[in-house]
Amino acid sequence: MSEDDSIDRESLTSNTVAKLREICKKRGLLVSGKKSELVDRILEDAGVVEEPVDTSEEDDWDEGDALVMDDEPDVTREKVEEVISKIENVVEAEVVEAEVLPAESNEIQEDEAPLVVAEDDQPSLVISMPTISSLGDRWKALAAVIVVVILVGAATTVFLQRSSGFEVAKLRYGDRMEFQVIDSSISIDGEEMLSVVRDSTGGILEPACGEVSMDLDGTGSVSVTEGPNSGAVETTDSLGRTGFLAAEKGISLDLDVDFEGRTWRDDSNTDCGNIRWVMSGNDLSMDSTSWVELEKTEVKRTDTSISFSDVDSVTTNARTVTYDSEGLGGLGALLPTLSFPLTPIELHDFFGEAVIKEGARSSDPDLGWNSDWKWEVKKEFRDDTHGLVYPVYLDHEEIGRCYGHATILLHLQDGSPWPVRQVADIRLDKNLQTNDCDFLVSTLSDELLPEGTLSISMTYSSISFSTGSSEVDWERNYLGSPNDGEDRPGTSTKRNWVDSMWDDTEIRQFDMEEAVSCLKSRYPDSQATLALESGGYIWRASWSRPTSEPQWNMSWVDEDDDSGWLVLQRSSEGCEILSTGSNDRGEVTWNRDSIPSTQTLSLLESRILDSERYPDLSPYVQSGESWNLQAQVGYRLSVTEDSEILSLLPGDLGDGKVTMTAVREWEEEGREKSVDLAMDSETGEMVIWWLIDSPSE
Repeated sequence: MSEDDSIDRESLTSNTVAKLREICKKRGLLVSGKKSELVDRILEDAGVVEEPVDTSEEDDWDEGDALVMDDEPDVTREKVEEVISKIENVVEAEVVEAEVLPAESNEIQEDEAPLVVAEDDQPSLVISMPTISSLGDRWKALAAVIVVVILVGAATTVFLQRSSGFEVAKLRYGDRMEFQVIDSSISIDGEEMLSVVRDSTGGILEPACGEVSMDLDGTGSVSVTEGPNSGAVETTDSLGRTGFLAAEKGISLDLDVDFEGRTWRDDSNTDCGNIRWVMSGNDLSMDSTSWVELEKTEVKRTDTSISFSDVDSVTTNARTVTYDSEGLGGLGALLPTLSFPLTPIELHDFFGEAVIKEGARSSDPDLGWNSDWKWEVKKEFRDDTHGLVYPVYLDHEEIGRCYGHATILLHLQDGSPWPVRQVADIRLDKNLQTNDCDFLVSTLSDELLPEGTLSISMTYSSISFSTGSSEVDWERNYLGSPNDGEDRPGTSTKRNWVDSMWDDTEIRQFDMEEAVSCLKSRYPDSQATLALESGGYIWRASWSRPTSEPQWNMSWVDEDDDSGWLVLQRSSEGCEILSTGSNDRGEVTWNRDSIPSTQTLSLLESRILDSERYPDLSPYVQSGESWNLQAQVGYRLSVTEDSEILSLLPGDLGDGKVTMTAVREWEEEGREKSVDLAMDSETGEMVIWWLIDSPSE
C-alpha cells in the first residue's frame, strides 16, 4: 500500500499545523494557509476523493473582482510564508539540557510527553515539555504578549470609531452578539521587535528570544449594557470626576491557547537558541468594558481583566485601566491600527451613512471618505451559516504601501450592528518599507517600528445575536456633567523645573527639594552635583521608604549627555549616598528645552490619594491619608530622543512629557501582586494603571 493510500482527512487533521506544512514542503506544495487549507492541499495532491463539501461561500466570491491586498510574487510569498510558519504560537521556556536518545528508547514518563525537534541538521532531540508551573514566574512571558497585543489593543479599539452613520443597524442598548474565534494567531519574529515588547513589560519576557507566537481558538461575546438612565450608565473620567453618562460596551473572550517559540541557549541571555518549545492546553479569559460618553462620544475609561491558566490550572490574573490613547504617546498612535481587527468592528461607527450594496466603495465621491482604511463591497451571497451577506474587503492603504499589509474581510448582514464574520490579517515589517512610504514619518515616526515582524491573524464568526431596546442616543444633552475646566489643575499651579520636578509634599518626609539641597551641600564633588550645577537635571526619580528612613533613587543627565544614578537616604547627617553609578555617554540625552512646566508631586499625589476619584485603585496604593508603606512614588521625563519606544508609560515619543508614577509590590496569601500607575504631570489626568496577581515562586 502506497503512502498516499493511507492518507485521509481524519489522520491529517490530527497533526499540528507545523507538521502539515512539513508534509506540504516535502510534496513541493505551498506551505501557506490555515490548517483546513493545508489538509485540503495534501488530500488533493494525494488524489484522495471525498464526499462533496458545500463551499458556496467561497464559490460565490469572485477572485478576479477581489481587492488586491498583496502584490508579492508567488515565490516571494512562499518564502515569507515559510518564515511565518515557524512562529505559529507563543514562546515561554527556559533552556534545559537536551539528551540525544536512541530511536528504540521508550523510557518516557506518562506526564512528560516528548516533543521531537531538530536543530541545525543535528541529531533529533527528545525534550520533555515542562508545564508553566515548573518554570516559576516564566509564565509572565506569555502574559506580556497578551497584555501588549490583545489587552491594550482590545481596550483601545473604540479610538478608531467614527461619528458619521450607515444604513446598517445602529447600536442599541441591550444588543449582544455571541461569536467564535477560529484559527487565530499572533506572532513576533525578530529580536529587536521582541525586545521592545520584552523591555516595555518590565523584563518579564526575559526568557524569550528571536520569536514568539500563539495560536488561539474559543468563544466570545460583544454587548452594550441596558443601563438605568434611559439605557446609559454613569461613569468617571481621567481626572476622577463624576456625573458623566455613557454607553457601556463590553467584550469577553474565553480562549484555548497553544504556545511555541525559541529561548536562550544558556542563562547569559546572549545567544538565542533554535530548540523549539510547544505548550498546549492553556486557557485565557478576557473581559473588557469601555464607557463612551454620550454627548461628545469620547471614551472616558476602559477596564480590562485577563485570567491565564496553564495545563496545571496555575492561574495568573491581570487588570488594566486606561483612560485615553493620547496619553500613551507613540504607542497610542499605533494601537488603533493594531487593535481595529482584534474585536468585532462596530459597523455604524466605521462606515457612516454609506449604503452597503454591490460595487459600493470608499472612493465614491459622495462619501467624502477620510480614513487610511479603504473598502469595497462585493456581490451578495448566501453564507451557509449566516444566510445572505455582503462581503466587504478592507485594506489599510498606507501600511500596504509602506511596510507590510493590513486587510480585513467582513460579512455584513442586515440588522446586525457587528459583522457576522470578520477575518483580519496584519503583517508589519520594517524591512518591507518602500520609497513611497510616508506613513511612518507622518503618523508614527520612523523610530516607532523596530526591526522584525509582527503578524496578527484573527477570525470571528457570529453564533447568535439578540437585539436591544432602543438606539444609543449619541449627542444626548444632560445635566450634571462637569465643565471641561472644572476641577482640573490649571496653569497657575504649574512650576518650571530647576534641577527636577517640584515636590513640596506635606505627607512624605524628605521631599525632593530637601534631598537635592542636601546632596549639593554634603557631596559637592559628586558627579550628580556637578551635573546639576552645570545645567543638568534629574530626569527620573523615585521616593520610597524601605527602612525607617526615606530615600530617593535619582537618575541625572548633564548637557554633555553624561548620565548616571544614585540612591540618597536621609540620615542623622542630613543625607547619605548608599550607591551610585554611571551610564555610557549618550545613553540618556540631555534636552532641557523640551521639559514642560508641570504640576507639583504634592498636588498630583493629593488627587491620587482622594479615594473618591479612583476608588478601584485607592485600596492598592493608599494607607489612611497617605501612601501605602510599600509604595514607591516619583516621576519620569521622556524626550524625543528617548530610545525606550512603545513603553506602556506615556510620553516616550512625545516632545517632553513628564509622568508621575507610583509602584507597589507585595505578597498576599501565597500570591505575588504588583500595581503600577501613570499620571500626566501637566494635566493631572490619570493615563493608565494596572494590577498583576500571580502565584508566588
